Amino acid sequence: MRLQRRTFLGLITGFAGAILSAPRAFSWPMRRRNLAGDEYAAPDGPAAAKRADDTSGIKITTIRRTTSRDTTEDLSSEPDVFYVQGDWRRWERPRSYSGHLRADGSSQRIYGPRTVTIVRPDLAKMFGLNLDASEYAESPWPPKKPQPLTKEQMKARGITMPPPAALAKPTFQIQTTTKDTGERKEMFGYLARHVIVTRKEIPLQGSRRSPQEMVKDGWYVDLERRLYPTIYPQDLADGKKPPRGGHAYVSALSSRSQDPPEIPEFIDIGEPETGFAVQEIQTSQRSFTQRDGSTRKTEEKSETVVKLERGGYDTSLFEIPSRFKRVRYIDPNPKLS
Repeated sequence: MRLQRRTFLGLITGFAGAILSAPRAFSWPMRRRNLAGDEYAAPDGPAAAKRADDTSGIKITTIRRTTSRDTTEDLSSEPDVFYVQGDWRRWERPRSYSGHLRADGSSQRIYGPRTVTIVRPDLAKMFGLNLDASEYAESPWPPKKPQPLTKEQMKARGITMPPPAALAKPTFQIQTTTKDTGERKEMFGYLARHVIVTRKEIPLQGSRRSPQEMVKDGWYVDLERRLYPTIYPQDLADGKKPPRGGHAYVSALSSRSQDPPEIPEFIDIGEPETGFAVQEIQTSQRSFTQRDGSTRKTEEKSETVVKLERGGYDTSLFEIPSRFKRVRYIDPNPKLS
């Protein structure tokens, strides 16, 4: 068993800039831009009628079910479907939603449109589709790499950087224990391993945080890197080693806040799991202090089930339907009245 212990110094500047300026791994760039050419023309060219070079593709369907002891509502998300064929990608994203509070105190979800992201490196383009409105938008591929925020940009966003001396002493620990149970079984043609990861947040002296614990009990396989469900296939070429476990913690303080930032110390026990989860149950527990001084505990359970299907998929999945209208921007968010 290997024990790693690190105090996170100087992390807030770099990671705050990177996260606030970066698109997430599965996100669609939301900036508006001027588009040249016919606003209503679907992409064409020789490559549009050609199947991806690698005819052996994969369809990855992910279903997540979430329950909480604090509510009887269904917190589960819609299925997430990802197609990979060569370096082509199609991601059918779960609809985004917003909660709506009724007069009786119950809540209702308001969903956004059904959206799809298509990546076509052969066309040097990425497309976002609104299936409900029959619209699409496009942007160059590959996207520009995000740049850290400048001091002026951080100031404009109200991000205050603490002096280096304040980072010397941790205020809470994040302790992650990874345990391979030794159990193995075949899943989707791969040898899956049973791994349990326990992550604890432990407040230290001076911390304003509450204790938290999260346990992930899952089965993991060594999926080929080129088949990973990501819209950035150039980062997953075969032969590259999966990234090892790393740490990041971002603290963004309001310019009016008088509280010092929370400083984490990371403690890793065991080798981090870098495989692809085909089945996973995550249980989270948290306690917090209410206004009256009493302590309340919450518990949430999330189950993830993945289905892998191999095959050669029709090129129409990776093309824009002819009836779709080109627009400047696809908004995946629900329309709130």
